[in-house]
Amino acid sequence: MAGQDPLDNHEFLTREELERFRELLVEERDKLLVKSAQLVKAGNIELDKNEMLDEVDLASATTEQNLTFKLLDRDRKLLQEIEHAFEKMKNGEYGFCEGTGEPIPKRRLEVRPWCRHSVKYKEQLERMKKSGRGVGDEDEI
Repeated sequence: MAGQDPLDNHEFLTREELERFRELLVEERDKLLVKSAQLVKAGNIELDKNEMLDEVDLASATTEQNLTFKLLDRDRKLLQEIEHAFEKMKNGEYGFCEGTGEPIPKRRLEVRPWCRHSVKYKEQLERMKKSGRGVGDEDEI
């Protein structure tokens, strides 16, 4: 596929639709980067204040920092999913379920342009996960 534009070879999404999904991914990525920077900045302020806090305030600040770290980790995982979607676009594989190879419905891609699986396959993964037969699922974000 060297030298060819993968957007020209897509089977079920038009070039315009792929471009719109790319724009949605860029918008989401940019929002996450701004949000993460704000969380880091807010977390650093709390770290500086911790030196003079009493035990109750320190416990509250620690809880707040833990929440910040969880939010940052969630954002990091979502950024990885967005980057994965960009790679799939480059390879001409965007919009296809990684479990079945079938096209993911456009309505699902509009809501979660980074999703890896169709709803049907995602439900199958959830059932397997609940029964203890499944593995971790990156599409939870």
